[in-house]
Amino acid sequence: MNETHHTNSSGNWAILDQNAALNWIVENIAAFGGDPEHVTVMGQSAGSAATYHIVNSPLTKGIIVGAIIESGVRDPKDPLSSSLAENYRSLDVALENGMSYVSDYNVTSLAELRALNYSTFAQADDFGAVLDYYAVPDTYMNTLINGAANDVPIMTGNTRDESGAIYGLNITLATYLADMNTTFGDWTDEFLTIYSANDSTSASAAYNRQWSDRSAVGTWLWSQLWATASDKPVYNYFWDHAPPGQTQGAYHESEINYVLNNLYDTDLPWVAEDYEIASTMNAYWVNFIKTGNPNGGNLTYWPASNAKSSTVQQVGDGWGQTSLAISKEAVALFEKWFDALETVY
Repeated sequence: MNETHHTNSSGNWAILDQNAALNWIVENIAAFGGDPEHVTVMGQSAGSAATYHIVNSPLTKGIIVGAIIESGVRDPKDPLSSSLAENYRSLDVALENGMSYVSDYNVTSLAELRALNYSTFAQADDFGAVLDYYAVPDTYMNTLINGAANDVPIMTGNTRDESGAIYGLNITLATYLADMNTTFGDWTDEFLTIYSANDSTSASAAYNRQWSDRSAVGTWLWSQLWATASDKPVYNYFWDHAPPGQTQGAYHESEINYVLNNLYDTDLPWVAEDYEIASTMNAYWVNFIKTGNPNGGNLTYWPASNAKSSTVQQVGDGWGQTSLAISKEAVALFEKWFDALETVY
């Protein structure tokens, strides 16, 4: 596939398709009553990665006015950047994976590849974004330092029980200590000073807290890097409401129905509180889409992120600014740890 395109965008055809869809919207949305001069992109998880690629891409420069990136962006020095939705691989690695795939299915030509059933491709787990310097124009760190192609207001955040945090977790102290050592290595003792535990109950709580803190701190640090080359605001949030009728807490994607305010079209046992939360969430999101700022009306004020205040906007079980992590020392330690790591995305 690489040989069929002069841009080295092999492996990024889906990103280019998304760009084409965005351009179609800009060209045609007026016919549906929309404003082609005011397009905001929004996505969650894999959709958040797609949204971030649009923000960074010169191929979509100037056609969006804002972006909502849910679960979410992180400091490019966070090792999770290599495994979460926004991960990418080098062109060499992508080509190697592709050749391995071709070998596994005993095909030798594009025609044979195209003849494979779609379900065969859906089972593959080695396909993803490729740093080709075209569809993905540069590393995340470089785009933050040098400025994204689309310098627009950003809304981004995470949910409490995702990216490692597991609602209702019950692990032994030994398991917790072993996991911390695997994750932090020589830094383990420093992290255990903050996320201490002495039995299964405290170990389970500390395990979840360090993962949720890492999410919030990583996204806040990303927003500070964004400010390196941009004066456009970033609005960080942390979703902590557990929808009813399930046992996974404030799980990955649990905010979506509230953001869209479409509880009526689902079958969970919603109560009045859920409808109130959905109304507020939707108001914040709609305000941002309209103006690039989530504030307005009687909503609790939501300040843009800044380096002087290590806080994040709580949304869900409460509204307003709350601490990023269990302590300021935890924020500083995560930042120090990230800075000491060699791999940068």
